[in-house]
Amino acid sequence: MKGRKVVIIGLDGANKTTASLVGINTELHDFISTIPPYTPPSWTSILTGVNPAKHGIIGWQKVDLEDNKVGLATSKDVKYPRLSELLEKANLKSILINLPMTYPFSGIKKKDNTIIVSDWASPEQTIFPKKLEAEYKEYLVNPPHEWARYGKKEYPKKVKEYTETRINLYYDLLEKEDWNLYFVVFSETDWFSHIFPQILEKKDTNIVTPTFRIINEFIETAKSLADILFIVSDHGFEVKSKIFYVNEALAENGLIEYSRIKSKLVNVAKKTIPKKILDKIIAKTNASASAISHVAQTADAFMVEPGNWGIYLKNKNKIKDVKEALKTYNEVSDVVEFSKIHNGFYLERMPDLFVIPERGIEVSHELKGKITEKTYRGDHEIHGVFSAYGYNISENIEFKQLPRVYDIVPTVLHILGLPIPKDTDGRVLMEIFEENSEFAQRKPRYVDLSYYEIMKESEKLKKAIRDLKKKL
Repeated sequence: MKGRKVVIIGLDGANKTTASLVGINTELHDFISTIPPYTPPSWTSILTGVNPAKHGIIGWQKVDLEDNKVGLATSKDVKYPRLSELLEKANLKSILINLPMTYPFSGIKKKDNTIIVSDWASPEQTIFPKKLEAEYKEYLVNPPHEWARYGKKEYPKKVKEYTETRINLYYDLLEKEDWNLYFVVFSETDWFSHIFPQILEKKDTNIVTPTFRIINEFIETAKSLADILFIVSDHGFEVKSKIFYVNEALAENGLIEYSRIKSKLVNVAKKTIPKKILDKIIAKTNASASAISHVAQTADAFMVEPGNWGIYLKNKNKIKDVKEALKTYNEVSDVVEFSKIHNGFYLERMPDLFVIPERGIEVSHELKGKITEKTYRGDHEIHGVFSAYGYNISENIEFKQLPRVYDIVPTVLHILGLPIPKDTDGRVLMEIFEENSEFAQRKPRYVDLSYYEIMKESEKLKKAIRDLKKKL
């Protein structure tokens, strides 16, 4: 099966409603996202098969509690091999388009047989290898992030123009290049769901139809060229009716010195993250970075990035206090220690706690002078979508256990007859195969991933050196 062609179509943020609006005509199944259901950790988990504590990504930003620093996470912070890198070992070819945490390209160690198109959050729209840039330069247009600049009436037209232009590049790479894995993410479904929440209620769907039709036509072409095609989303979406301001709640419980922060509000994010990139992230997440300010230096507990649901604690002895305080709010479903959900070598880089909101509640890190506020907008939810089509794929799939974001890597490796890393957090989705097919009859093969072990040892050595320098 090493010569087979597998296509993965990513519909960012799609749930069953928006996937149906795109025109997906194969059966749609629930697809469980990471906790949190957030673009950076979820797409990285789809591409690596492991949880955030193993691959190192929990959001667009990374927090260094020791040095009170907030920085931008990039491809260099992904600490586990991607699917394309595993395919490289077997001399198989991959194409990755618009996948978060793949820029800068230097962060991907093994890419001799890989073509990469930078994602929407990259500081530049470019392509690897560089020799292809001249050929495709006219299609490498900037994504239309600043929707407020255009207004809601004009924004759908701008997205359609963007998609019409970029799709030429996608078709060329699909039809002209040699590949075994073709993985493209369409962010348009996510953008529209944030800005036009009514489409999640099947209202005003004419807003998105022109763009979604373009995406659907591409998917149908990909089906004709792929042996097996997967459709996946990194998370789902729902309409949010209320915002819960987490840092305000922490301040109310004496865990943030609010008056000090308010009096000398300094936007650390704007100092540590390039403005061009920060503007894109803010445009996507609908949240300013103001609450980052000096919270990291003065608070016992604080939230930096609302999309990752994470709370960082300077004083670990305050974990019980924080949990008890936040659980008193009706907007909070639960407060859970990160280590009880995820585990891996990079656990120390992760938040200490997750604030899991009730349905219909959006969490925010901003300091607004109030705990809650009414809203009407779309935001992330844990149930994405999964669909499979093609050679030896059953037409009537019944899952014993719902598929998760971690399952794509082991399933693709199994299809291609390649070994699966033993420490993957996913499983081969055996239920998708026809009963007597070669995929159903062949047992998955697991191996130790020496590359990952080497990376862990390298990180241990770096940490030991840092600790030694601090002592000297």
